[in-house]
Amino acid sequence: MKSISKELLEVSAIPVILSVLQNGDTYGYEIIQRVKDFTDGEVVWLEASVYPLLKKMENKGLIKSYWKMNDKERPRKYYTILAEGRKQMEYNKQEWQRLNGVFKQLWNPA
Repeated sequence: MKSISKELLEVSAIPVILSVLQNGDTYGYEIIQRVKDFTDGEVVWLEASVYPLLKKMENKGLIKSYWKMNDKERPRKYYTILAEGRKQMEYNKQEWQRLNGVFKQLWNPA
């Protein structure tokens, strides 16, 4: 199967990250791994592209970061979704559902 286009990945990155974070706080590398797992390896994000996006989302007030240290591990920067991020995620979810409905009608006309 052909991989998902770069353009589609770019426009879906924020809703995907917010969706991951709605399931609990996590750190950047783990977000990348979860997306890879959810897509059976079809989507592989590079850390260099995800961390600037996380910073942008934080600046917009969608998420918040904090440092956490687990037993014998180095400190990691965790991210949590904020109320504004939940609102944005719900809005994006409705947008994607509407667009999906359009495609269903176009591809399967009655």
